[in-house]
Amino acid sequence: MKKCLATQKTLLSIAIIGAVTLSPLAIANTTPQNGFINGSSLNTKLISDTRVRSNNTHPNSDFHSRLNYSSYNAIVDFNSGYYNQFIGVDVAGYLAGDIYNNSLQNDNDEYLSNEISLSNNQDWGAGDGPHFKLYTAAVKFQYHDIFKGKVGLIQSTGNGTVGNVWSFVPGTYRGLEVNAYIGSGKLTYFWADKYTAPWLLSEDDYIGWANTKWNYLHSIGYANQFGNFSYNLGIGQAMDVHYSDSNRSVNPISYKFYTQYIVNSQIILAADFYGVKDKVKYNGLGYMSGLSLNINQGRWGWLSQLRYANSHNDIEIVPRTIYTYAMNNGSWSQFWDALSDWNQSGETSLYNRLSFNAGNGWNYYMGVGYGSGMDQTKVGYSSEAAVNGTIGYTLQQSTLKGSVVQLHTTWLTRDEVKSATVGKDETDVRLQVIIPYTVF
Repeated sequence: MKKCLATQKTLLSIAIIGAVTLSPLAIANTTPQNGFINGSSLNTKLISDTRVRSNNTHPNSDFHSRLNYSSYNAIVDFNSGYYNQFIGVDVAGYLAGDIYNNSLQNDNDEYLSNEISLSNNQDWGAGDGPHFKLYTAAVKFQYHDIFKGKVGLIQSTGNGTVGNVWSFVPGTYRGLEVNAYIGSGKLTYFWADKYTAPWLLSEDDYIGWANTKWNYLHSIGYANQFGNFSYNLGIGQAMDVHYSDSNRSVNPISYKFYTQYIVNSQIILAADFYGVKDKVKYNGLGYMSGLSLNINQGRWGWLSQLRYANSHNDIEIVPRTIYTYAMNNGSWSQFWDALSDWNQSGETSLYNRLSFNAGNGWNYYMGVGYGSGMDQTKVGYSSEAAVNGTIGYTLQQSTLKGSVVQLHTTWLTRDEVKSATVGKDETDVRLQVIIPYTVF
């Protein structure tokens, strides 16, 4: 943790010194030519997340709470303009902690990680703070409209096979990204040698099952659009990956293809494929593929998504280059917010969602998901189903315009076939308050 904090302080110092050096008259001279100052912004966001997530593992009750907490993030995000239309800095960080916590505890009285407040490791130690984390500290540069890039503590733009692990803030890569704009297309190269999830301060906090070592991760992606048709292609690779449960290293390769077609102003079709060739985890190829139908009619919306997952050795699939949870992320497009990842090998799943925007700040949706086809002897259940819904309100005016209050709930059930998997049924109730404020 100390190593990571030292790195963050160094990068923060570079960013601040860069800001001063690049614009020595920044305070006194705010002429239109001073793009570093005039193009800058400072935004804050205060978030609270109150959640009760339960499963049916407890012998004396129908459901037992694994997560029962209220946590907060206080986020500050500074983005400069470009000095001489060429170079600038981005700096962002957040304070995270628990308002209360009554979640599951281990033998050391550490709370189960809730992935909102910062934790000691992937499993335990939530709310041991509060702590401040610098999640962005980058120097950025551009050349006219043909080239953009950034280096430091950064996030991926998602063009290719590398994406971000999200909580209310994204995770942090140490690396670089460059984008070249060629006609209507965008070519992106991304490279990183370190990563921390949003709820971890340091790469040293990946311990036990999560202690995966790797040298570097990189990806190249290309996106373009022709009329109503757009696509995104990507290929990536992680080098010298050594999982904690394996005595050999591997260089997994990831592949991505996403395409979208706008039929008209009301109907959008999309297809997505994300595959990883990993000789250790999949003994070959593991992939997820999906189709999407999105219909909007006035204030009403309808979403249907079909998904199929498969791997060579029938292990569950995760759409990211390095298999380990929260060690990196991919750029898979579908997200159902329905507790399950719907990613067991052989599983075909369907999710339908009906939404309504009242036009006065209130919005609602209800979704239903179902999946089957997995090997029940391996995963312990033969099918799964979920119902979820959200009621939300967005403030329409005043200084705090854009503030959101929303209640989200999910009920997930699985057709369990052996006693070892009892506890797979879950309920989740979550109240979130998000208050953004633009300083300048």
